[in-house]
Amino acid sequence: MGYLTTEEAKRELEKGLERGCTFVDFNGGEPTIRKDLVELIRYAKSIGYETVAITSNGRMLSYKSYAKKLIDAGLNHAILSIHGHNAEVHDFLTRVKGSFDQVTKGLKNLKEMNPNIYICTNTTITKYNYMYLPQIAENNIKLGTDACEFIFVHPRGNALINFEEVVPTLTEVKPFIPKTIEIGKKYGIKHFDFRYFPLCYVPPQSLSELKALNHLREQHVGPEFQDLNVEDGRKYIGRVKGPQCKKCKYYDICEGIFKEYAERRGFDELTPVLE
Repeated sequence: MGYLTTEEAKRELEKGLERGCTFVDFNGGEPTIRKDLVELIRYAKSIGYETVAITSNGRMLSYKSYAKKLIDAGLNHAILSIHGHNAEVHDFLTRVKGSFDQVTKGLKNLKEMNPNIYICTNTTITKYNYMYLPQIAENNIKLGTDACEFIFVHPRGNALINFEEVVPTLTEVKPFIPKTIEIGKKYGIKHFDFRYFPLCYVPPQSLSELKALNHLREQHVGPEFQDLNVEDGRKYIGRVKGPQCKKCKYYDICEGIFKEYAERRGFDELTPVLE
């Protein structure tokens, strides 16, 4: 596996600015395993990025001294992965005992050190947690998150190898979607969205990738790849629609379902929205 050196990462940050980027998110993998993360955050802020973020499992942030270094360097946005409403569910999914306590402590540390930091929680939806989505939503909001995203698991890597064990059916998840959306409304959370669902399961106003098209153009850069048009790649390569979808009023804006999901389960769960 390749690995960008500190200087290579800085050059990529500079190139991003030249392309007009104002938001950088250090993710991975897990960005906090890099010894130069503090230096890269500081550099990104110093050269003009308005938003400097990390997407993290949050475990290292449970150490106040480390969290403070990131805040002092210029971190002003964090996306933290929380996959359960309690330690039993979250730790089972991460396979790390104590990880739930660490990420929740990390979230609180960031808020304590900078009350204005913007925090979003990401929850990957699997067969082990879809039935707890409303509880996860409520717990994350009470922890102090500013936004929540609930992301249908992408069947690749280990999720593809263990497809039947890990990937729920859309039908299984469906009853919990409106219940979860109601939690966001209850607390007045503006960014409270689902991701990677077809529009016959999630309304347009609650679909993250559709809403993002109005203000965000994702570019992914790493040691072994560069994708400067993430939306088109996902829409035209990664996802597919069934023949019945042509009747749907959302056909032109819906991205459909993951290709790997369709290859294993077909399109029978898709129902065109006519009115």
